[in-house]
Amino acid sequence: MISLPKKWVNEMGLVQGSPLTITRHNSTSLIISVDRTVAGKGIFAGGEDIVVLSIPPIEAPETTAVKISCLYLQGFNLIKVKFAENSLTSARKSAIRELIRRQLIGVEIISDSSDGLMVQILLGKSELSIENAMKRMSIVFSSMREEAISSLASFDKKRALDVIQKDEIDRFASYAARHILGSLNHRVFKLGDDSEPEKLAVHLVISTAIQNAADCAREIASQTLRVNAPLNERNITDLRKINETATGIFDSAVLSFFKRDSKAAEKTIESAKKFPDLEREFLETLTRTKNGTSGEELVALVSALESLKKIVHYASDISTQVLGLSTEQYVEIEDGRKVSNRLMMNEVPLVRSSYEI
Repeated sequence: MISLPKKWVNEMGLVQGSPLTITRHNSTSLIISVDRTVAGKGIFAGGEDIVVLSIPPIEAPETTAVKISCLYLQGFNLIKVKFAENSLTSARKSAIRELIRRQLIGVEIISDSSDGLMVQILLGKSELSIENAMKRMSIVFSSMREEAISSLASFDKKRALDVIQKDEIDRFASYAARHILGSLNHRVFKLGDDSEPEKLAVHLVISTAIQNAADCAREIASQTLRVNAPLNERNITDLRKINETATGIFDSAVLSFFKRDSKAAEKTIESAKKFPDLEREFLETLTRTKNGTSGEELVALVSALESLKKIVHYASDISTQVLGLSTEQYVEIEDGRKVSNRLMMNEVPLVRSSYEI
């Protein structure tokens, strides 16, 4: 017979007959857990509980969408958006629909009444894993980065606008965050695998780094909209070379994460340390030769270079996290035994980028 803390029972919405899972954690402890799909109440309940979001008359659709996103991240599946009397117009509905469609995956408005909307999250974790969501993020980012540089090189404002407006990576980031936070709350972990809390936290940090790198691609594309004439071909050639280096470093960092390869992560960190030399060489050449560079073009080139520098910085952050995920690959106890990764995780800080928004 096991007694459960009353506060926890209430938070989980448990009643007589509710199923629990008892898992042997190690030789001296057990884990008692409740499946979110059968919990009755509380955050990450995951059942059919409806949370009511009351919206004041003058609130902007963007603010409402942010609130819905917060509830999405907290794991709620049914959200009733209730508006003040006579404040809900068709234009307001359409704006909210479009915003949540662009920001979130698996969200549908299942009912539409005169005083509100019913929002339901339809996707489950089994349909798209955290890892696959992050892989999709990295693929989308690679495309955005290449399109951004190409738009600047070809003076293609339409292509640049497409990069700036691309929202797929943010939706996958929100999806990954929802399930990472939900898994952390669920607290059913196996020793040594990627469901351990510390490792899931690293997943969240890396997901954020990829999302922030995508913002850098948008910033590069925005330079195309700010210039009024094509850039000098020689400058574009030099910028492309810098971009290829930054691309290689970032792709190497992401690959080291998916492979959990500490040696590849170390090489990526070393490569990132050499990037300032290329940056300095590019700026010196730009200053020395001019190449008919106008002030407007100079600003665009320097801004694009700064964005590439941030991307390399994020790559270094990701590689540092990989070292934290794979300590057993390069550390052993003095008597020759291998070190459990879980034992070492607390020794490796979660690095937050100074450029993170």
